[in-house]
Amino acid sequence: MQEFKTECQLGALETALAAAVRDYKAEVTASEDAAKAKQAQENAREIDLLEDDELEALQAQRIAEMKAEAMRLLENERKGHGQYSLVPEQDFLKEVTTSEKVVCHFFHGDFQRCKIIDKHLGIICRKYKEAKFIKVDAEQAPFFVTKLKIKVLPTIVLFQKGVAIDRIVGFDELGGKDDFKQITLERRLADKGTITLKRDDDDSDEEESSDRRSKGALYSGSKYQRKTHNNDSDDD
Repeated sequence: MQEFKTECQLGALETALAAAVRDYKAEVTASEDAAKAKQAQENAREIDLLEDDELEALQAQRIAEMKAEAMRLLENERKGHGQYSLVPEQDFLKEVTTSEKVVCHFFHGDFQRCKIIDKHLGIICRKYKEAKFIKVDAEQAPFFVTKLKIKVLPTIVLFQKGVAIDRIVGFDELGGKDDFKQITLERRLADKGTITLKRDDDDSDEEESSDRRSKGALYSGSKYQRKTHNNDSDDD
């Protein structure tokens, strides 16, 4: 009887110990889970703080860039950007060396093609303020006409940091005709990076219209057009 009682007591003790072990394991697991959750929250807060810091840094950088751009535009306006100015010979060097990019039109007051260039540059200068646009009367600037070997008028000389890097002589590169499109001159000025080309809706409309005219001319008198015409006649 005593042995049976002892066995029962041992069995109860083992059961109690097993329960205690399970409770301990559950407590440890719960503690670990709580620690992990706390660490995850702390990590999330650190990430949020990092993102906030990065966002503030990006915002500060953008504001600084906008301020620098505004200052650059004001400085360019002070130098005459956005205008198409007549420059006397004595001011020529100052004008082409105080701006990074300069478009200079050497002209003759009686030449019709010079007046056409004037018309286009008077518009383009307001569109592309990153460059300065000036014109020089060739008759009144013999020294620089000789120095730059200007032989044909109109001639447009492109300057970068005071150095002549390119030129457009006459209308050959603009289609060889007086009624060339303004976008044609803009593209030519953009070739060497003097301006960064902008696309307007008007430019796109002009190109589409030009494409349609070209296609019409391509098919004019062709078998395609004659076939279409004959089909129309047959329907009648």
